[in-house]
Amino acid sequence: MIEPQISPYCGPLFFARSLESAVGNIIANGSYGLIDTARKKLLVTCWHVWDEYRKLHERDSALRMLLCLDRNPPVVLDPVEPIGQDERLDIATFDLEPLQGVLGDRRFYPLCQKPPPQVHVGDKLALIGYPGRFRHETDQGVQFGRFAYGINVSDVSGQSLVADISQMRFIYDQEPKLEEPSQHGGISGSPCFLVRDKRPPQLVAFVTSVAVALNLLRLTSVLCLNPDGTIDGGNSR
Repeated sequence: MIEPQISPYCGPLFFARSLESAVGNIIANGSYGLIDTARKKLLVTCWHVWDEYRKLHERDSALRMLLCLDRNPPVVLDPVEPIGQDERLDIATFDLEPLQGVLGDRRFYPLCQKPPPQVHVGDKLALIGYPGRFRHETDQGVQFGRFAYGINVSDVSGQSLVADISQMRFIYDQEPKLEEPSQHGGISGSPCFLVRDKRPPQLVAFVTSVAVALNLLRLTSVLCLNPDGTIDGGNSR
């Protein structure tokens, strides 16, 4: 089973107006990955997730970005200021060193010890995302259903990858809320792992967007991350 091997390195995040009750206070949600570069312990998500939060917070100063970290209550990401950000690559990184003590069973993927291999067309990737249609809000808190699936790489161009999701396999741990219009909304920032026979999964990319009409999933290579958490916007390291 691939899912237990990759689930400690990812999780859901969300924007909320209140820390008292989840009902009616959650504006949006996304996904994140956790990485250890040896120099920094990072949370990685999409630039557009960070940008949406920034714009909403300008209009409502009570809004907070919260992280779900295993069995612990959600934790406020504060201050919400990225170490690195790149609009074109749609990636943003945050220093998570202060929150190490509340990770529970979550772990930082040791990128410093497991550098990513070259990805080729046809390679298999696995990921776990947290779409909003699996989100359940109650007065006691919020629960996120996981969404795990396997995809095949259909194009590799510099630091960008594309996967064909027309034959994507879905694995749900609960039934989705069918009234939600977006099938994939909320998986932005999910870390993606290369799956090869007789080898442990290796982190290679992050989900950035889904072109539903074209059956394409767009990803950004983990190679864009510098050890200090800044972003290398070029096509080579």
